[in-house]
Amino acid sequence: MAAASELRKILSRRLVPLLADIEDLVFRYGYIRVFASAVAMLGTVGLLSQVLGIAWLRTTFATATAVLFVIAALVSFASVQKLQSRLRVTEDVLHTYIEELPRTAPISIRKWRQEIVIENSGDTWSRREVTMAESTGRHLRYLTFATVYYGSTKLTERDKKRIEHNVQHASSTSPENGIRVPTTSTWTESSDGKPKLTVYAHLGRAVEEGDVVTTEWYWPKYSTDFMKGRQPESFDTLFLTTVTHFEQKVVFRNLKDHAALKIKTRSALEVERYREGRDTIIRFAGQEPAIGKRLGFVADLNAGG
Repeated sequence: MAAASELRKILSRRLVPLLADIEDLVFRYGYIRVFASAVAMLGTVGLLSQVLGIAWLRTTFATATAVLFVIAALVSFASVQKLQSRLRVTEDVLHTYIEELPRTAPISIRKWRQEIVIENSGDTWSRREVTMAESTGRHLRYLTFATVYYGSTKLTERDKKRIEHNVQHASSTSPENGIRVPTTSTWTESSDGKPKLTVYAHLGRAVEEGDVVTTEWYWPKYSTDFMKGRQPESFDTLFLTTVTHFEQKVVFRNLKDHAALKIKTRSALEVERYREGRDTIIRFAGQEPAIGKRLGFVADLNAGG
């Protein structure tokens, strides 16, 4: 046991500094250049071993080649993990500061429209189109888009990575020529303990009258529990800034039993329900919604509900 402990200490003292030096080389010169240089050196040793016919040199070449690939794999893995860790820390710090910024000149929204499409499989697509009012001053502007996961299945890291979102910022004069907006995101919990994904769209300093910010989501299996009738699902919105007009439409694709869908509205909201082909559509709209008050409905496909 003592020998094993001493061996670990020696490896720690020798190997860790070596990996750190190699990682620094990769950072300064790039992974490809460092790897190519090492391969070239080994190639020279291998050629000499073949020409001179020296057995120990061939053994050294084979051993060094194996060590090179092991070290390259370790450094590559460590670098990726370190980079991901740094990005997570940076985003956490950024989001903490964002929430603490004084709202001296909040963004105002002229029109807020959202369409959610739920497939039979539970895959969910969402498109949100926000028409902005002009923001005075040169402060940095951002919008937040939050989605709560109501499913009973625990979200894994792999599930989270499959979620896609894209934000475009276009002017009123050329809405078809939108520019992709840089985004950051964070996972937290909602007030009822559900996983909550918040995406921050960083708009920069210029937000003109009539600018349109479009956000598109794709969340695989988001509504699987709901579509199988296992539990109800909330389709609601919480506005945190001034909105003049809002509208939301939820499309349930190929809903076999239209009557089985039960709807319970929130905040005495009037909803419109109709059938379009094989789809069931729920729509609601309104003017100047109260800030901090949830608007929407709860849907349930449980036949016994």
